[in-house]
Amino acid sequence: MNLKCPFHNDENASLSIKNNFFICYGCKKYGKTNFKFYKIKNFDNLFNKDVIYNARNNLLFQKNYWLNYLIKRNISFKTLLKYNLGYVNVNFKYNNKNRIIYNKLIFPIFNEFGILIGIGLKTKIDKPKYINLFKFNLNKKELLYGIYEKLYDKFLIIVEGYFDLLTLYENNIFNVISILGSNINEYQIFNLLKKFKKIVFCLDGDYSGYLGLLKLKFLKKKNNIKNLLFKCLPLNYDPDSYINKYGIKEFLKYLKICF
Repeated sequence: MNLKCPFHNDENASLSIKNNFFICYGCKKYGKTNFKFYKIKNFDNLFNKDVIYNARNNLLFQKNYWLNYLIKRNISFKTLLKYNLGYVNVNFKYNNKNRIIYNKLIFPIFNEFGILIGIGLKTKIDKPKYINLFKFNLNKKELLYGIYEKLYDKFLIIVEGYFDLLTLYENNIFNVISILGSNINEYQIFNLLKKFKKIVFCLDGDYSGYLGLLKLKFLKKKNNIKNLLFKCLPLNYDPDSYINKYGIKEFLKYLKICF
């Protein structure tokens, strides 16, 4: 998709967005998200529910870096259990092919029927912050974190990151999913609009979020979608950081224009 670049006076739609990467051929501005995606053969054998269950218990009952990290991020045991967060170390014996999960925070990704279709891994480094593994026969467009057990026919808030969703859940905002980055597409939007009366995108206040906002405006105008709403947070904020600094009431007040 090509759009007019927001970073310079662009008359030629010089900005290209593809696969979570953007580049402007006019001003040469470019960037990418913190999410990497990989298709995995034999996913069900390598990462089944037993692995997820054991990883969750290991996070809860073994002394480890990630449990302290979650506590510092204001994530409670209630939320940890709800979303089956987990962790395993090198002493936890699994198949050599799935040792990629060692020493990373694990986010199981279930589809709307409760079937495990992917896992997200948070690393201790910045690039990439998150590695997402999913079934080989799926398209990454089908990865919607938190879609299981959502209440249809109501409004849905869509955020970009794992911790954005977890922080909203901590504050009793339950109808939230994450698209794992700002690579927004029509497939996701039209599929969700079949199930929810209103969709509200809350995007991060960064380059990727702003580009996602432009893309949403384009899709809304192109398809005349009235119940699709969107807003970017202030510069350098995401829902998680905004709520932790200003509180949930201020966050909802900021989004009030959407409701």
